[in-house]
Amino acid sequence: MSHGRGIRGIAAVVVLATGGGCSLIDSEDGSGARGAGNLSDTCQVVPPFTPNFQPELQWEWTGSTLAPEFKQVMMTPIVVEVNGDGIPDVVFSTFAGNDWREGVLRAISGDDGHDLWASMDPAHRIKAAASIAAGDIDNDGLVEICGIPHNGRGIICYENDGTFKFRSAEDAFDYNEWGGPSLADLDGDGTVEILDGNRVYSNTGALKWVGSDGMGGAQYTGPVSFAADIDQDGTQELVNGRSIYNPDGSLHCANTDIPHGFAGVGNFDGDIQGEVVVSGHGKVSLMDDNCALKWSIDIPGGCANGCGGAPTIADFDNDGTVEVAVVGDNAISMLETNGTVKWTSTIQDWSSGKSGSSAFDFEDDGQMELLYADEVSLRIYNGATGQVRFETRHSTGTTHESPIIADVDGDFAADIVVATNNTAYPPYNGIRVYHDRLEGWARTRRIWNQSAYSITNVNNDGTIPAHPVSHWLKPRLNTFHSNVANYFGDGESPYAAPDITVSELSAACSESSLNISAQIVNQGDTPVAAGLKVSFYRGNPASGGTLLGVTTLTSAIPVDGFAPVLLSVGAQPVGGANQIFVVADDDGSGSGRDTECDETNNGASAEVDVTCGAPPTSVPPVAICQNVTVNANAQCQGSGDVNNGSHDPDGQPGPFTVTQAPAGPFGLGSHPVTLTANDGAASAQCVGTVTVVDVTPPALSCPASQTVDTCDADGVAATFQASATDNCGPAPVTCSAASGATFPLGQTAVSCSAADGSGNMASCSFNVTVRPETTAPSISCPAPIVINACVEGGPVAHFNVGSSDNCGAPSVTCSHASGSTFPVGQTVVTCTATDTLGNTAACSFDVTVNSEGEGAPVPGASLGNEIWPPNHKYVDLTLADCAAPAQDTCGGSLPADQYGTILRVSSDEVEDANGNGDGRTCDDITIAANGKAFKVRAEREGTGDGRVYTVHYAINGPGGTAQSNCRVFVPHDQSGNHAVIDSGVKFCVGQGCPAGTGGSALCN
Repeated sequence: MSHGRGIRGIAAVVVLATGGGCSLIDSEDGSGARGAGNLSDTCQVVPPFTPNFQPELQWEWTGSTLAPEFKQVMMTPIVVEVNGDGIPDVVFSTFAGNDWREGVLRAISGDDGHDLWASMDPAHRIKAAASIAAGDIDNDGLVEICGIPHNGRGIICYENDGTFKFRSAEDAFDYNEWGGPSLADLDGDGTVEILDGNRVYSNTGALKWVGSDGMGGAQYTGPVSFAADIDQDGTQELVNGRSIYNPDGSLHCANTDIPHGFAGVGNFDGDIQGEVVVSGHGKVSLMDDNCALKWSIDIPGGCANGCGGAPTIADFDNDGTVEVAVVGDNAISMLETNGTVKWTSTIQDWSSGKSGSSAFDFEDDGQMELLYADEVSLRIYNGATGQVRFETRHSTGTTHESPIIADVDGDFAADIVVATNNTAYPPYNGIRVYHDRLEGWARTRRIWNQSAYSITNVNNDGTIPAHPVSHWLKPRLNTFHSNVANYFGDGESPYAAPDITVSELSAACSESSLNISAQIVNQGDTPVAAGLKVSFYRGNPASGGTLLGVTTLTSAIPVDGFAPVLLSVGAQPVGGANQIFVVADDDGSGSGRDTECDETNNGASAEVDVTCGAPPTSVPPVAICQNVTVNANAQCQGSGDVNNGSHDPDGQPGPFTVTQAPAGPFGLGSHPVTLTANDGAASAQCVGTVTVVDVTPPALSCPASQTVDTCDADGVAATFQASATDNCGPAPVTCSAASGATFPLGQTAVSCSAADGSGNMASCSFNVTVRPETTAPSISCPAPIVINACVEGGPVAHFNVGSSDNCGAPSVTCSHASGSTFPVGQTVVTCTATDTLGNTAACSFDVTVNSEGEGAPVPGASLGNEIWPPNHKYVDLTLADCAAPAQDTCGGSLPADQYGTILRVSSDEVEDANGNGDGRTCDDITIAANGKAFKVRAEREGTGDGRVYTVHYAINGPGGTAQSNCRVFVPHDQSGNHAVIDSGVKFCVGQGCPAGTGGSALCN
């Protein structure tokens, strides 16, 4: 019975009288006991379910203080309960950086993702990219978790709290990279085996046998095998891709015409045997239970590295036959039962091409959705059409992982769990859980215990069934890699409910007492907890019957169990109804505690002689009151009991009740309460006082201590806020210093207090520390200065030094002031800026004074000599005929023929050429051996604009060397109408001549 639903249903009773007086009265069985003809197979109360589809992130785990560097996840997580709090948990492996080989196994709560444990012992690390499996392998009532060791050899198992349990001995050809184990009672003997590819281990890690067709699995990355009774012979077989093994390890069958891969099992042809889908190495194939090939195709979308993720099997389009979803490098595809492509959609799984998908009917509308997460996106597809219903950002480098669907947080609605990492793409790492914004997804199981998951391979409590139901024989369960909407496994449903009934009602007189007894029966699917109340009435309670009393069961009632109940009351007055009603899960007011699958069968009735002789005279009840003082609660209210021992001296006629009005709660102050005691025939009253007082001090919050820097020696203003709340109204806050006040240099303690209207006080304090500004000023020195010492007493250098500071303009001093006279050589000038608080900063620069005459000279101008007439004869010239004297750094004259050296002489006309009218001469230019003089021919081409001889020379002064050039012209004529134009180097003699200007072919 749920609270406030009124009087429960009553079963009719036939009365058998055995005589007058205190006779025994028996009733018929009023239980309405469950049987094949009158109730369904289950007793459950499913809460209302309003379908909705608005996926959103519910919570995420991005790291932990436990092994914090291990926060990347790139494997299929599992959902299983590990710590006994009734909330499912998420278990997964993590790795650090990009090294997915060595991992830390973790468990977090499915409620909000908080840490439960991490297996951090480096000696027992797990292969982080491999999948894991969980189940009770040793029959201790707790699950264990098994995976692949960090070096990929054999298996490793942990207890439910993450402590190391065992590791198998290494054996030949036992390497598994990204695959993982599965759990099954392979031979049905009640002991679990651990399956790893073609290898079977005992529940202690001992190797039992190795199959003959190799480890198998995906190309280069390892297998995930599982168990199923493929041929329906009563024992399970091990399915490892293309190979099927008997429980003793002998080969049942293998199809070596197809490659190895991942397998899934379902019913594709309507017979009772299972068919096996194999996906891997670029192929997807369907085998019969004897491994005969039914069809095989290339995985759509192309493969670069033997693609093919684990297949997902379900009736996606609700046509009564199953389809297969399979993943490749570039596409996820849906295949019909016969292997034809139903639809395909572009994805990005370039990292592995071997990730997996999963399926669920989120709205329980018969239209299955397909879930898949590639390197950059998580998508939910309409399984029938391939239309994307939901897409969000995702990141992973991908191995074999797939999303999973389970009730992660214990609210019955389905949730999605996905693994993320940022090894290839940003931005996520860890575990992300999605739900519907309105929790409008179908209810489902609270478990997904292994990568190769089918809905009957594990019980709800994590135990592994010895003879699991072949799921493909039930149409709704003909799935692989899927939970099923509103299906909760073959164990107890999470919606299981009790069904409480009353039977064997009887009554008997004992002297002047009436003893009423009955059996309270639980014919539901879950126990009835202790504390159940049972009420006894004279007359039908639905029609105003009198309450005789209420009893409470002190023990629980198991499923299909019962508990006796007895009430003794005084003999009832003559007259009125003689029918007794017993109602289970009734507190006497018509309200109950338990929600049941049938709320109409909680009572039974019988005709009873209730008088048991003449009733004695009733003594009135006694009302005794007291005054009580109670503390106000968080809402500034209080309730109190003024009863101080009110009683019924004779217990007649009953029932005895005590009521208080008003019942409260009350505000602050004193409040009169009237108590009424009633024994069923008479009543008595008294008045007590309930006084509510406030003794709770305000909740006062001070700010954190603060530190303020200032430029002012007198201090600085500091602002802050202290606040208080109180359960009974305002609580003003006062502080020893006001916010915004000026605080002196040093530390000042500020104390604050708050008082509420009842005088309760709270206090707190914090510090305001004022310290002088410690930031150094900025200072900027000029670039190095170079000057010449050409005057007596040395040169003068002028410069500017820039500076600024938070506390105003700083003072600047330099080791040499601007305008100082500097000696010959290099002088370092250091400048220092000092602010008003003494903070300093310094910089330096060089002033270099060259001695007189030092430095490169300045070459003289070209004299522009002209040669005429053009008679083809040599003209002797010196460097002084071509260039004016150079000057040293102090203005001294450096004659070109004394300080100069000719480097090369060039002409803007060729040395000789046919028909150019220059006289057919060679060797037009010669340079003297001392480099001081040169000869040039007085000639020019008859058709040109005149010839330009360019002399390149170097001046070697006392302070350095400089290069320049000067020109000698041979005009076309003397008319002045034809300017001589330099046409560029055509012929050159000396050092550094351009390539190809060495002379004419006619002269060589």
